[in-house]
Amino acid sequence: MRRSCVLFLTFALLLCACAKKANYTFEEDGTLSDGLGNTYYSAPVGYEPTNQGAEYGKIDDAIGETLYQVGTLDPEDYLTGAYSGATTLFFYSTDISLPTLWEMKPTLCYLCEQETNIITICTIGDGSQSGDAEKDKEVLQALTQQMRDAIESGESASIWPRADVNDTYQLKFYSDEWPAFYYNLTLAVCGGGTYLYDRQSKICIDVENLLIPYYEASEPQRAPASDSSEANV
Repeated sequence: MRRSCVLFLTFALLLCACAKKANYTFEEDGTLSDGLGNTYYSAPVGYEPTNQGAEYGKIDDAIGETLYQVGTLDPEDYLTGAYSGATTLFFYSTDISLPTLWEMKPTLCYLCEQETNIITICTIGDGSQSGDAEKDKEVLQALTQQMRDAIESGESASIWPRADVNDTYQLKFYSDEWPAFYYNLTLAVCGGGTYLYDRQSKICIDVENLLIPYYEASEPQRAPASDSSEANV
C-alpha cells in the first residue's frame, strides 16, 4: 500500500513537471490571445509591472518571449515579460480599463536611479525620507495634479530631451487599488530647472523645488522585493 502511494505521488509530480505552458499568439488587431477566450492589450509606455512572478507561458512567434504572472495576481488579468531593467512587455486583459496616473490615486512613489539595476533612493508617501507622511501625500497630489493639468491642456513646460540635464531619475507611482503596475515618469535635474516627463503624452512639467528633499537622499538602497505591492522590478 505504501509503495503504491509513493508511486502515485511520483507520477503526479511528473505530470505537474511536464504540464504544458500556456501558448499565446498575436491576433490581427494586435491583441494577445491564448485561443481559449482570454485576450490582452499591450500596455502603453509608462505602465510597468510591479513584480515578475512564476513562469506561465510563451508567445508563439519568432522571438518566443516567455511570459510570467505579475506576482501572484490572476494571469487572466495580467502577464509580463522578463524584467530587463528597461522597457518590459506588460499585458492586461481586454476586460480591464487602465487608469490614468491621477485616476490611480497613487499612495506611494519610488524615486529610483538606474545603473546596472534599478536602485531605490527613497520612498515618497510613507514619511520614511521626509519624516512627514502627510507632507508626502501633498507632494504626490501636487505632482499628479500638475501632470494632469498639463496633459489635459496639452501644454508642455519644456522641450524634451533637454541639453542641460545633470541627473536623471525614475519616479514609479504605485496605488493600492492597482497593485499590478507602476506608472513611470522620468525626472531630470537640469541646469535650468527640475522637470518631470511623461513618455506617453510627451508632456514635460517643471516641478521646481518640490522633489529636492527626496532626490538628495544620501543613502540609496535597493528596492524592496517580496510581493506585488512593493517596488521590486
